[in-house]
Amino acid sequence: MHIGKQIQSHRQQLKLTQDELAERLYVSRQTISNWENGRHYPDIENLLLLSNLFDTSLDELVKGDVAVMQHKVYTDKTDRDVKWMFGLTAAGFIAIVPSMFLPRGGWVLLAPGFFFIAAFLVSCHIDYLNHKADVHTYKEIIAYMNGENVDQLRQQRNRWRDGWDKTKIALAFTLGCVILAFVAMVPYFIYRFIVQLG
Repeated sequence: MHIGKQIQSHRQQLKLTQDELAERLYVSRQTISNWENGRHYPDIENLLLLSNLFDTSLDELVKGDVAVMQHKVYTDKTDRDVKWMFGLTAAGFIAIVPSMFLPRGGWVLLAPGFFFIAAFLVSCHIDYLNHKADVHTYKEIIAYMNGENVDQLRQQRNRWRDGWDKTKIALAFTLGCVILAFVAMVPYFIYRFIVQLG
């Protein structure tokens, strides 16, 4: 990242050690080291403090890193949303089992339905982020998340083939969900079988 070199250069111009800079910013020396080595990125508050301390504009400090920051924001949001989506889907399947033991009524599947609807809404947000980043195929998404050049993949887009690939994935996911739902209901069927025997 460009900003790491900028921080290191300005720090050295002021003849500050990493410890001294960390003390002025109220962060650890390890944080400064991580910034300079590109392992982490300073938050906006620290960017403003650095800009004031180095007597340089914020634009100059982050010049060249805007695309990197946008990529980082995209991957962080997508990673977070994917975890939420899978967690909510798993919670929906887990909620099926106790729901089956409740007295009959339309509200029995309310809890699993809530989790599945929430997972669907999170998946819609992921799709929105993908559209905003102009990544449509799964190869593009993976390349973008790995920081690779996506332009060549964008040129290879084939609307019909990409649509068929998405359809296959949706069908596989649906089939997997149906199988998981059936497996989640097995304890209920065993319980009903034992009750009918007794």
